[in-house]
Amino acid sequence: MGFTRTVDRSALHRWALSEVFLTDARRIGETDYAAAAQLPSTHAFYVERASRLRVPDPLLILECARQAETYGGHAFFGVPKDSKFLLRSWSMSLPGLLTAPVGDRPGQLLMHVRTTDRLGVAGDVRRLTYRVELRLDGHHLGRVVIDVGYVPDAVYDVLRAQGRSAPLPPFADIPRTATLLDPAQVGRRDPANVVLRDVAVGPDGARAVIRVPVENRSMFDHAQDHLPGMVLMEAARQLCLYTSAELFGRSAAHTTPVGLDFSFTRYAELDAPTTVRVLQSEDPGTGVAGTAEERAFHVRFEQGGTVVAAGRMNTATADARHTAPRTPEAAR
Repeated sequence: MGFTRTVDRSALHRWALSEVFLTDARRIGETDYAAAAQLPSTHAFYVERASRLRVPDPLLILECARQAETYGGHAFFGVPKDSKFLLRSWSMSLPGLLTAPVGDRPGQLLMHVRTTDRLGVAGDVRRLTYRVELRLDGHHLGRVVIDVGYVPDAVYDVLRAQGRSAPLPPFADIPRTATLLDPAQVGRRDPANVVLRDVAVGPDGARAVIRVPVENRSMFDHAQDHLPGMVLMEAARQLCLYTSAELFGRSAAHTTPVGLDFSFTRYAELDAPTTVRVLQSEDPGTGVAGTAEERAFHVRFEQGGTVVAAGRMNTATADARHTAPRTPEAAR
């Protein structure tokens, strides 16, 4: 697999080359293919964290798997270029995250992708499930499963109009809002990457309103008509880190997601407030390798009292000395 150039950004529905991490993809069977991605050493969003743990950003890993899914659907399974992708659910388990090797060079992520549950034929594919096994510099990280539906543009326009009392607003008209939250409280340094405001903590969890980061060119590489799944996951991460610190005294700088499992039932609209809520769960159930304290949180996203997405996020808190050491082998 090659790591010398990125794939065609248009196959990933991206405008900026800086937001393309996929470097290669090759079919290896009727239902399987391999994909490769380079993890950047610096990035305005994914590498911009206040973390003291020297581990890859788990949401960057998820984004690489999402890019492998998007590219593979078009290149290998006949999903038309003008189809709209409908994220039904995704899950991620990274038991090897805390013990991943750390080197001086950008990480090389290899992905083996197996597809199942196909509906439709080439040129009219309606649904696929992608099961992605992840290896970083030879180290097994874990897996991602993504269940995606596909619809033609005309059908998508009808779907988006359903349940709305007014037409979709132009992306340029979505107001830009700020937050008073200290970025370090949610594991960030740059206020531009903070997606929460109006945070309130209770005895068993927390709630916040999502700040729609329309000016952030990583979360909104191009105009969208809804809150993307990756933005929702960032909001979940930030509120889980905040809750871990406020309720359990666990530093956001030493805490990271190690797994998640979410289903998406409605579009999160840009012109309505979205509330995210987290409640502690009793059973983390991830089995992450390394010395860590694990917690699990139930997460719900709501608009107007209706749940638009829900699931679970697992976190691990560890001392920085328990993460993988910098080694010459990992840097090669």
